[in-house]
Amino acid sequence: MDAAVNALIGIGLLLILILVIYLIDKVNAIEKETRQVMTSITDKAARAADPFKGLSSKALWDTMTGIGRSDLDANAMAELRNLYQLVLSKHIEALYQEGFKDGLRGLEGEPKNTKQIATSKGVVESWMPAPQANALYQCGVNASQNPEPEWGPFRQSMDEAGHFLLTKTQLDATHLLSDWLMPAPALAVGDPASLPAGAMSDLPGMSNAWTETAANKPF
Repeated sequence: MDAAVNALIGIGLLLILILVIYLIDKVNAIEKETRQVMTSITDKAARAADPFKGLSSKALWDTMTGIGRSDLDANAMAELRNLYQLVLSKHIEALYQEGFKDGLRGLEGEPKNTKQIATSKGVVESWMPAPQANALYQCGVNASQNPEPEWGPFRQSMDEAGHFLLTKTQLDATHLLSDWLMPAPALAVGDPASLPAGAMSDLPGMSNAWTETAANKPF
């Protein structure tokens, strides 16, 4: 009789132990799922607050060219591409200006293909392929060291680099970069009042800078 009671007690304790282990495991699983959900919510909130969706440099370029992140919906991609349009235009302009100023000083180097770009939405690092970065920089150098009537080949080089960058990132490539940064003499004269806001007066031949306003978007 005592043996049977002890056996029942032992079985009962074993069942209680199994139940406790099960409950502890269940609680741990619930805590893990809760942490994952909270992390996901936090990440989504952070991406929503970040207009660049947590992307920068080559990762941003790759996403714009269709080989990067695929978790962004159509609306998010449209917003990002609209903002990237400004980022790329500022990067292009900065490389040309850098080359122009270096050329005036008799300097010539190999520019970096990354640059910190400031916008009203925040600062982001922009990246572009080195050949196009070098081409845009060299256009500035050449423009500073040659008279405007001889800019034809430099404009062509700029337009080729611009066409590659714009088509690669799926932006509007119908407008030539040279019409903006290296306008022909006939296009550079006229009523100053007709030029968009932000006209560049410090560098010869530069007609106007694309601004963040919808009216002056570059592409």
